[in-house]
Amino acid sequence: MKINDGIYLVGSGQAGCMISYISDSHVYLVETAAGNILIDAGVGLECGRIIENIKKDGLDPENVEYIFLTHSHADHAGGTSWLKEKLGCKVYISKAEAHLLRESDLMDQGLDVAIEDGIYPPDYRYTNCDPDVEIEGGESFTIGEWDIETIHTPGHSTGSMCYLFRSGGRTALFSGDVVVHGGKLMFLNCEGSVMADMRRSMPKLGGRGIEELYPGHGCWVCAGGQSHVDKAIEALRHLGPPPNAF
Repeated sequence: MKINDGIYLVGSGQAGCMISYISDSHVYLVETAAGNILIDAGVGLECGRIIENIKKDGLDPENVEYIFLTHSHADHAGGTSWLKEKLGCKVYISKAEAHLLRESDLMDQGLDVAIEDGIYPPDYRYTNCDPDVEIEGGESFTIGEWDIETIHTPGHSTGSMCYLFRSGGRTALFSGDVVVHGGKLMFLNCEGSVMADMRRSMPKLGGRGIEELYPGHGCWVCAGGQSHVDKAIEALRHLGPPPNAF
């Protein structure tokens, strides 16, 4: 599903467009001349549907060279192992959560509670994966025509990472669950989700001139993305809980 020049939605569950498994986050594909990039990997159930969506968009899955994970929660990272083995791509994740991708079990990250709440099937198991690159935030990469900056933004989780893509005057932010459409903020009742951390890290996204905003769930925007981010920053300036948190 092409949503902008060189950017496709190839996975999305019930909190999005329902083009892959019901529990999947958005999975984006960024097309580049030096190999394509997946942003996140879904929950790891029915991963073949992500591959089929790539094919339906007229793209070759074998051209996927990278997976950039926004964080290690199951709906974003559970499919990493399967996709890495299938496609032979390199996996990038924050250093703060690399151990969770590598060793996480049901008790980590509130996964046991999520299963009890019916978010994942009762027999769901998180498939671990060894990442290839651990990032701390502040690194810059150039892949094809895109310059990519990593921005460590803890709050939703300890190692939440945003990826700022720039190319030919375009500025696009892949924000995971840090900030979504309307400046809404996502918190969970589990280890690692800390409002005070988000208050400290969110200003890193200020003044970036973001046009395109691609969050992990819900609607994306192709213009005026900075205004959505700025709403989140403003909501976190005050002592009380932000009214746009959910």
